[in-house]
Amino acid sequence: MKHISIIIYEEVLPTAVSTTAALLASANEAVVRKGLPAPFRIELVGVRLKTVQLNMPIRFDCSKTLADEFDTDIVIIPPMGTDPAGIDSLLSKNRELIGWVKDKYDKEAEIISLCTGTYFLAECGLLNGMPATSHWGAIEDLQQRYPLIDFKAEHVVTHSKAIITGGGGFSALNALLYFIETHCGKDIAVELSKYYALDYGRTSQNIFTIFSGRRQHNDDDIHKAQSYIEKKFESDISVEQIAREVNMSKRNFIRRFKSATSLSPIEFIQRIKVEAAKKAFESGETNIAAITYSVGYNDLKTFRTVFKRITGSTPVEYRNKYRTRTVA
Repeated sequence: MKHISIIIYEEVLPTAVSTTAALLASANEAVVRKGLPAPFRIELVGVRLKTVQLNMPIRFDCSKTLADEFDTDIVIIPPMGTDPAGIDSLLSKNRELIGWVKDKYDKEAEIISLCTGTYFLAECGLLNGMPATSHWGAIEDLQQRYPLIDFKAEHVVTHSKAIITGGGGFSALNALLYFIETHCGKDIAVELSKYYALDYGRTSQNIFTIFSGRRQHNDDDIHKAQSYIEKKFESDISVEQIAREVNMSKRNFIRRFKSATSLSPIEFIQRIKVEAAKKAFESGETNIAAITYSVGYNDLKTFRTVFKRITGSTPVEYRNKYRTRTVA
């Protein structure tokens, strides 16, 4: 039986804790129904206190704290329920957790981070040189904080050595399904995915991504270029045109743009256009050709190719899934 420690800290996202515990408990039940012993012993472990009161009418009663002496096989770090401005403070308040996770990893425990729980794992330095994922909305900040980590924004799950990272929100449950499959078998994972109505085998979270512009940098000229693109994206703008707007050579502009945003100017323009198209679909527009032309594409095939590459979905699939419908 594998001992699983689900870490509870003051700003933990309570829904993530409850769904994680429920999914693991259901895995135990499914295995026992097959006449086999339960694979997991699940415990909540507080950082400093056994009773953790959140900033809402929810309290967790833990079996242990980090100060207790105990062995564990798997450590699960749930996501945080704090806004980006509070991340530095949260990490500072939980330095003992960061050291504890590294110690357990060194003692051959398997580590799983879910969604923004990746911040704690990144702080340990354990992800350096390895692929990792998190909530799509946190990837840009994570990339800036931890440049040695190979963040995969589109991935729902990454697994390297003894570390699993999960994507954003409830898609992180796919990381737990993956973990359950590795320990209990595919049949159990599929059974649980059906019971909990989870999309078994989902590999991309691109369809959920909202492109926010990659503005977390200090290059004023590139900020100016980004604003120009956001204003002119509906027209057929070129990289040369944008470079002239900020008084740079094309080569220097491309280099500085990618350094600041991690995207080439062309990739940035494409993402701005696709985000505009997504919003048009979501607002109820159904004419794909009209949307194609409205966001600055003259060729439907090119638009479909770019849209699917960025979102993982065709324009038709996205429209049918997310468009606003009038209730009669």
